[in-house]
Amino acid sequence: MALYSMRKARGCWSFIRALHKGSAAAPAPQKDSKKRVFSGIQPTGILHLGNYLGAIESWVRLQDEYDSVLYSIVDLHSITVPQDPAVLRQSILDMTAVLLACGINPEKSILFQQSQVSEHTQLSWILSCMVRLPRLQHLHQWKAKTTKQKHDGTVGLLTYPVLQAADILLYKSTHVPIGEDQVQHMELVQDLAQGFNKKYGEFFPVPESILSMCVLVLLT
Repeated sequence: MALYSMRKARGCWSFIRALHKGSAAAPAPQKDSKKRVFSGIQPTGILHLGNYLGAIESWVRLQDEYDSVLYSIVDLHSITVPQDPAVLRQSILDMTAVLLACGINPEKSILFQQSQVSEHTQLSWILSCMVRLPRLQHLHQWKAKTTKQKHDGTVGLLTYPVLQAADILLYKSTHVPIGEDQVQHMELVQDLAQGFNKKYGEFFPVPESILSMCVLVLLT
């Protein structure tokens, strides 16, 4: 089953290009657009009951509530801290198997590996050129993590909220399930979408948060 999902991941390239293909004319207003849910989960760490009740159970339910649902195993985010490549590869497969076993249905949603879609990092670079350094430095998670790591915080750790924004905006997502600790990051996503639209024309929907008791969703 994990192999089946990995094959679907490779199909995301054509999905993205088809999504953005067409004339330069502005799309229909968001209220007339199709609703699309996006969320991501890191492949590292050990899943427990709290993760299931707080996040994955919600993911399973959202498959029936929305017509378009995308879930990503966000392996690029996991390398903000050192990883053993062999262990990480196995963790990606393990996470895929766990999600499928918990009820993520490839017939109802798209489950894919983030690093298999190069457009995530490409859009992240574009968005990085639109955000000011102090904005990222004032995010509470950056402050908390750098306090633990003292002076060893990496640039990747600082800018991962921008990659997170790219994950969401790339698919013109309209709704994102998050926990309360991710509210600041969603505000950044919304501001980047609005800033891009103001500069280049209406292109990205401004996604709305679906607040829940998420524990491991979207890089918490």
